[in-house]
Amino acid sequence: MSIDQDIRAQQEANSAYLKMRSKYRAKLADMELIIASDAFADLATKLLHGPRLKDNGGLKVKVPEWENKAPFAGMEETVELQIDPGSGTFSTVASHVFTMPTDGGTYPETFPFDMLIPTNALPDDATCRLRYKLFDFAGDEFDSFITTVICDRLPPYKHDAPKAPVFAGDYLDDVLLPVGGKLSMTIPGYGDWQATDIIAVYLVDEDNIPEDPTTTPPIYVGPAPAPGITDSKVDIDADKIRAFGDAKALVTYALRDKAFNDSPPALYKKVSLTFGPLPTNLFAPRVPQANPGPLNMQHVAHGVSTWIFRFDNAKGGDRIRLQWGAQVLGDHDLGSVPPSDIEIQVLPNKLMLEDYGRMTTGVKSTRVSYHVVRQGRLFGPVGDDFDVNFEVAVPWPDPWPPVDWPNPIHPGLLEGEVKNFDASRTNELTRADKDKDATYHFDWYSDAKNGHIIDFYWNGERLVEAQVEFDDADPEHVPGGPYKVNIPWSYIKKGGNGNPVPVHYRVSAPGLVNDLYSPTTNVVVNAIAVELPRASFPTIPVPDGFPRCNTLEPDGSLKADIPDLTGLLVSGDKISVIVTPMRGNLGSAEDPIIGAEFKADFTLGTTGFPVTGFTFLVQPYDKHILPLYDENPTRVGRLKIQYFFNDGTEDIESEPWIVRTAFSTPTGSCPITGP
Repeated sequence: MSIDQDIRAQQEANSAYLKMRSKYRAKLADMELIIASDAFADLATKLLHGPRLKDNGGLKVKVPEWENKAPFAGMEETVELQIDPGSGTFSTVASHVFTMPTDGGTYPETFPFDMLIPTNALPDDATCRLRYKLFDFAGDEFDSFITTVICDRLPPYKHDAPKAPVFAGDYLDDVLLPVGGKLSMTIPGYGDWQATDIIAVYLVDEDNIPEDPTTTPPIYVGPAPAPGITDSKVDIDADKIRAFGDAKALVTYALRDKAFNDSPPALYKKVSLTFGPLPTNLFAPRVPQANPGPLNMQHVAHGVSTWIFRFDNAKGGDRIRLQWGAQVLGDHDLGSVPPSDIEIQVLPNKLMLEDYGRMTTGVKSTRVSYHVVRQGRLFGPVGDDFDVNFEVAVPWPDPWPPVDWPNPIHPGLLEGEVKNFDASRTNELTRADKDKDATYHFDWYSDAKNGHIIDFYWNGERLVEAQVEFDDADPEHVPGGPYKVNIPWSYIKKGGNGNPVPVHYRVSAPGLVNDLYSPTTNVVVNAIAVELPRASFPTIPVPDGFPRCNTLEPDGSLKADIPDLTGLLVSGDKISVIVTPMRGNLGSAEDPIIGAEFKADFTLGTTGFPVTGFTFLVQPYDKHILPLYDENPTRVGRLKIQYFFNDGTEDIESEPWIVRTAFSTPTGSCPITGP
């Protein structure tokens, strides 16, 4: 064969091949998966939209209809959907069998036919090849055209939270971030950075963190700064941050790649935003009860407060963080309008004892200081030293500190008991015990030491004659051993009948300012022969109300009632009445107003003063009523009424009656219209 013949044969063979290939590819062109354009983040490069794959449960594709279907009813054809996830090998991920119906026609399925490549079949980040196989009615197999896509489901940082942003300091103010300025923020480098990544920066309130901070308006959006794989900077407009106002703020950001995969929010960077004038001229704290000192348990029982004058440039929302020695209290909110003088209660009480210490004795100098806290930023501290003394004669047992401190009732001091004159009754005195002394029995506490002083109290009255000083040289002074003291009748009589009458003892020691008390023994006393019922004020029906000017007569006098004394006293008996105006509120110690006391004597059975009871007037107003207004800073005082009868051997007291008074108007004392 000649050379020309060889060439011609080669050309004819190549022409036949090209014709065959064209026919083959023409057939494949009709067999290509259809993918909607919205499945792509970048249609030009066939980059799939990452979040949409997740939302759809995978990649939705469509199989086009083919022309030559099964010719007879009941015949089947199968489509298998396949993917090569970058491994070089195809695998079937879905299939569907098409069956020709008995009534002829065509397949009942809608074409293009929807199929799904499930999420678990897709790679996280790889170029994929997609195709389908058609197994026709005759048993032949046909491959579709291969479609190539890029699957990227990994966000920057591969689902981990990005590192926190970085900028200098933990607070921003007018100096560090002036109007019109910029905040230079460093974004830590990350290994999978791409030039197409986008960053969005967010600012949220630490006290109101949204579930997803990326749902809030960003303060910056732009390309993730180059070089990206190392630390890079973005500049954020100051006005975007300043518009957020004062706040305990958190700065975070999120990254988005070209496939629209979003990283989780970055770890937070805390920052205090404190714009405008800042707190200045902080005043030293004051503890009035410790000046002069030392502060003691009784002060704590009354309630200890630290007082602070308002500092300059105070703002609503500012807080005070008080520190008592080494103990830090919770922040105290100054409210929307900070007061000119700020009271901070030192609570819980036991923190003062914890700071004083279990083994400390005597006076301890204690530093009391505070910070002003504005949106988490601290100003100060400012402080002063105060003397504290919580030493007691008997150490507190475990658990320490006592949960009810400063309650002075010590668990180591045992309750005593009262015996009548012949020891026939315990904690009870009857008429048979009138004019006779009683005895109080108790066991010495285990920590009793020489020099300890024990005082005894009957119905609040100290038994002066009964005081005892522990002395281990005395055979009756033995820790844990019994002891008794005499209770003179005069104290029993003065304490009156009662159910109960409280009795207890107190332990102190020279140089100690804190006393300890035993539990109270309740004694039933009915040893005083005559019990006179209380007098009253008919226009003041309850003791704990706030009687106003309308309870007084027009001339300012106040009605008082002596009750029915029938069966107790007789005509001709004389009673003396004392009405005592007092300072303070109910429950406080008696504090008579000197010179305001009203006294009157009445002979029962005379005109106007029957034994069955009568009414008289406490007057004049200026001397006996007005002092309740003048001598009480709160304008709320107390009025005590009591009367007395002498039976020839003793003065018998009626039950005292004390009522609260509020004899005033919104603008002053009661207007008196009468003479």
